[in-house]
Amino acid sequence: MAALNRLDYITTGLPNEEAFEMWKGVVGALFQPRAFHPTQRYPTGSASGVVLGDIIVARVVFGAQSFRRDKELVAQTPDHFLFHLYNVGGFNGLITGHHATIWSAQVAIIDLGYEVDTLAASSDTISLIVPRTLLPGIAGTHLPPRLEPERNRLLAAHLMSLRERSTTLEEPEVADVVERTVEFLRTLFSSSRAASLLDAPSLDTSYIALAEQAIRNNLASPDLTPEMIANEIGVSRATLYRMFAPYGGIMRSVQERRLLAIRAALSDPLETRRLSRLAADHGFSGNVHFSRSFRAQFGITASEFRAEQVAIAEKAGQTGLDVLDWWWKRLGTDR
Repeated sequence: MAALNRLDYITTGLPNEEAFEMWKGVVGALFQPRAFHPTQRYPTGSASGVVLGDIIVARVVFGAQSFRRDKELVAQTPDHFLFHLYNVGGFNGLITGHHATIWSAQVAIIDLGYEVDTLAASSDTISLIVPRTLLPGIAGTHLPPRLEPERNRLLAAHLMSLRERSTTLEEPEVADVVERTVEFLRTLFSSSRAASLLDAPSLDTSYIALAEQAIRNNLASPDLTPEMIANEIGVSRATLYRMFAPYGGIMRSVQERRLLAIRAALSDPLETRRLSRLAADHGFSGNVHFSRSFRAQFGITASEFRAEQVAIAEKAGQTGLDVLDWWWKRLGTDR
């Protein structure tokens, strides 16, 4: 089975100047990274992602710096859409024709057909790049730099879920995932408000996505109960039970979500926590329980899985910048 095209650019441990050159190559088609303040010589960052058909989803981590996209860069590079979720950090500046401030839990909506000039704090983010050709209904409109809370919450939940799932996707699943993502975005940016969006056919699973986000945000909490989840997403406990009945029940879904989150973390080249810390951070009270649960779910121990992922990463090495440039130019085209 063909492997998905990975894009791994990890600058941790590299000399500052070398790290900067790699980082500049990674984001060069989008922005010109510049020093945040006079004493900073080499702004850097790392990215780990995957090409899913005609879209790219990645985790991107970077230090404080300025990002600029001038008229010349706009004219020279593809003007895709960038949906950028800030899990940590944020920025202030010009995006999508507006001055905006974006902080944790908000999604920046960046139309790369416009100039960009921002000052960003140290951030841990999820990026989704979608070609303009896939969103014809959106491309002709003037997008806001961010959505109101209701739709922002839906978009953030989708990006988190997409990034987590992207680490374990196989090629036959890609077309369906891309189609669902594009349809989700088309519906989300329709003229209807968030309340009506929840009833739209393409968003039938929105409450489940929100429930999964509530679970994800509280994985380590002892208060992660059906009552808490129902209150978080605004449904009754009975409704929550009905929603998750096809999946074996809400608490089984919580357990599976914890294990899937750890598996995704172990697949992430940017993840450095020990297994015991990962288990605790995802709600497991003991290593024995975690180890047994992981093996029962995936048929392999967590340590064996991590070793397997490390071996794969070492064999693949850093992705060449020419590979990223090739994909960036061909997203949304008949290649």
